[in-house]
Amino acid sequence: MWNLEELSARYLHQAEDAERYLAEVRGKLKRNRSYEHVFDEHIARFYVYNYLHGRTFLQTREELLRELEAMKYGAPPVGPEVFDRERFERHYRMYLEGEIKTIFEKT
Repeated sequence: MWNLEELSARYLHQAEDAERYLAEVRGKLKRNRSYEHVFDEHIARFYVYNYLHGRTFLQTREELLRELEAMKYGAPPVGPEVFDRERFERHYRMYLEGEIKTIFEKT
């Protein structure tokens, strides 16, 4: 059964978790640049899940899948904090593909 509120809450939790992790990594970046790859992955995660929660396209599985596909094939919103654009885009699409797979598995 499709549960809009549960799905939106899950996406919000993912965005908040990514945001907390980013705050932690920002401090570590000041001392060690090796955290740049971790930062790019989690900022991609934040961008995906922060966009998804609370949206009208969560009303149905079909609407969500259309939106996820559009996001996957569209240009990702790369922010100024990203260290490596290609790495960010890889992770961004990886999170989208994971969501698409999850939605199909629940069918």
